[in-house]
Amino acid sequence: MKRFILKSIKPLVVLMIIAFTAIACDKDFVNVESDIRGAQNFSTSSRVFPFIAYNKKLDGVQTSGLSSNVLGIYNDPNYGSTAASFISQITPDDLAPDFGDNPAILSVKLYLPYFSTVTETDEDGNSTYTLDSIYGDSSSPFKLSIYKSSYFLRNLDPETNFEDEQAYYSNAYTNLNLEAFEEQLLYPADPNQTFTPSALEHVIQAEVEPGEDPEVEERLAPGIYVDLNDPSIVPANFWEDIIFAADGSANPAITNAADFKNFFRGLILKVEQNDTSVDGSLLFLDLTTNAKVEIKYEYDGDDAGDRETGTYTFNFNGNKFNTFTNLSNFTPLTDGNSTSGDDQLFIKGFEGSMTVLDLFNGNIIDENNATQDSWEYFKSKNGQWLINEANLNLYVDHSTSTGGASEPDRIMIYDLKNNLPIIDYFVDVTSNSTDPYNSKIIYSPKLERDDSGNGVKYKIRLTEHINNILLNDSTNTKLGIYVTNNINLFGTSKVFNTNESNIVNIIPQSSVIAPEGTILYGNTPAVPENVRASFEIFYTEPEN
Repeated sequence: MKRFILKSIKPLVVLMIIAFTAIACDKDFVNVESDIRGAQNFSTSSRVFPFIAYNKKLDGVQTSGLSSNVLGIYNDPNYGSTAASFISQITPDDLAPDFGDNPAILSVKLYLPYFSTVTETDEDGNSTYTLDSIYGDSSSPFKLSIYKSSYFLRNLDPETNFEDEQAYYSNAYTNLNLEAFEEQLLYPADPNQTFTPSALEHVIQAEVEPGEDPEVEERLAPGIYVDLNDPSIVPANFWEDIIFAADGSANPAITNAADFKNFFRGLILKVEQNDTSVDGSLLFLDLTTNAKVEIKYEYDGDDAGDRETGTYTFNFNGNKFNTFTNLSNFTPLTDGNSTSGDDQLFIKGFEGSMTVLDLFNGNIIDENNATQDSWEYFKSKNGQWLINEANLNLYVDHSTSTGGASEPDRIMIYDLKNNLPIIDYFVDVTSNSTDPYNSKIIYSPKLERDDSGNGVKYKIRLTEHINNILLNDSTNTKLGIYVTNNINLFGTSKVFNTNESNIVNIIPQSSVIAPEGTILYGNTPAVPENVRASFEIFYTEPEN
């Protein structure tokens, strides 16, 4: 109960802090503005301040507890190909089933829907769909193997005395040796078979008597729909031994959800590169609607010799996570130079890379042409400057990277000490809960592109963050820059093998599920000045 209350209060506390901070900023802002209005003269100007920006490679990221899961292969023109596999428990929908007398399994089907939209439905009820949230060439196949897993996905972490949820990471194939837990192959029967996503709906025909017209039993939106009981690879009575007891009643394991998750430890959907294709495609799975393992069975009817049919289903509401496997590396990722910064900034989603930002690190030439520490100079402007706007400008490096449609449209900045977006994120009035692509475009405008569709510049507004530092003596914490495919999502994931002593130990979930990446110019002297990353503050100052 204590943990539940704490978890409930924490978001409220964060929102209260944000609200009070915004009110305090606004109060100081008004006071300074009042002083300026009372002055005879004032001027507006701007200053470019130094900072350090360097790369941080992410060797493994938490993929449990995500809002969405992915499956497939993403081929990034700058960073190479990544295979995303999916591991999940399955949970019985009915803990007190009655399978009747002499039950026998007829079929076992896995259905994992994609995100899709109906575009048309004809008079016969047939629907046409378009797939949403798909990356890469949807016609490009990949190898998909489905195994019964023997790895137990526990709920709580024993290293925290079972107080925190157990985290599972993208590098599980190495840190957990997950391959050793691929127990029974369930799909496909043909080792050379490949899987290609389709936008077609699945129409399941009902069984009818000979001579009767065909009848549709069920229509399923586009998704993975495969047989998990092919007798050529699945042993006889494999599923019967899981579902039924020896006398034909329900297996005691499926009458308790926790017991079943230990008895049948889940499924591994393993993705590998097709030998004949270097591309592949990546899909987001919609596990919130109708994802299931459906078992159809028959049993004795009331009349002698008659057999009735029934269904039993499992859902995907248990523990689940993704693994990411690099298939090729066009741009090797490494940790950068935290002292002098990096010439290029590598921003990549999944198990990728982010940039650490240390503002006001370096010297500045003041109004008297003297060299000062930029942090001390900035703090001295408290009560003198009214900050109108503060921006971070980041330019895309096309000298060594490929642009176009693969470039992410959005990036975001986090406070690395508090593991939250900066305050500008929260006060952005353009927030749109139903359209993340066009949400928070004051804080983080979409990528500026040229006439050819290639990215030119990202801009992040830091106005309230900088105001908070100057007016409220807030800490100048290090910041993190990440790619995001859903700027509305600001939940966090842990970084593998890190703790609070590490500068980067938490990253946004929206970066974990963002496959795309980009290469940006840093702000070192080696970078041409016209594309050098810049941090500029615009201010108003009374003239003495």
